[in-house]
Amino acid sequence: MKLTILMYHKVDELPSDVRTPGNFVAPELFAAQLDALRALGYRTIDFADWLAHRDGGRPLPKRPLILTFDDGYTCFDERAWPALRSRDMGAWVFLVASQIGGTNAWDRGEHSFPLLGPERIAALRRDGVRFGSHGDLHVPLARVPLEQAAADLRRSRETLSELLGHSVDVVAYPFSNQSRAIRHAARAAGYRCAVRGKGRMNSGLTDRFGLRRIKMDSTMTVERLERILFVERYFRFL
Repeated sequence: MKLTILMYHKVDELPSDVRTPGNFVAPELFAAQLDALRALGYRTIDFADWLAHRDGGRPLPKRPLILTFDDGYTCFDERAWPALRSRDMGAWVFLVASQIGGTNAWDRGEHSFPLLGPERIAALRRDGVRFGSHGDLHVPLARVPLEQAAADLRRSRETLSELLGHSVDVVAYPFSNQSRAIRHAARAAGYRCAVRGKGRMNSGLTDRFGLRRIKMDSTMTVERLERILFVERYFRFL
């Protein structure tokens, strides 16, 4: 059994002068990607489902899929979630704990984009969206002192657990920056699993604190996505 995790940031039209155009997927392209995934037999699950499958053999769809959205931009609410909900597909949004209702302050020199606030997060949670941590300050955890990284992981989990009213069990490493020590720190902070980039599918042998995601950007046509998924499913075994 292989698990596919896709990593999105913004589902919105691409402005002409942004520094990070790779973080955008146009709404029309996003809808086409979702339709292609469904046509190929992919069905969304939760991280808890994957862990239960690994630990106890819980049955999963033939092609399990987790759709993730980093940072918590308001365009998720406005653009992505309506498309997902109309197709009966779930999603995970990873929030930057210190910037709830704020902006992408960590993107120096980039445009300021609004982030989801407490009321919209609560409404989306009631509607079925799942939330995880994207750190407290959105810093590259493996590039700061380990004590600082560990404190960031703990603080973000505590803040978001209080906001959401339940334990936050999954963390997405900011900038996909991590190391063996950071994976150990995530486990010690109380998370059950964690995701990074890396552009691969996952198997039952993949470190649950280093789950891999395929990044979706403005160049990810449906044809390219289908080709990547085919190669990952049938020609890569680890």
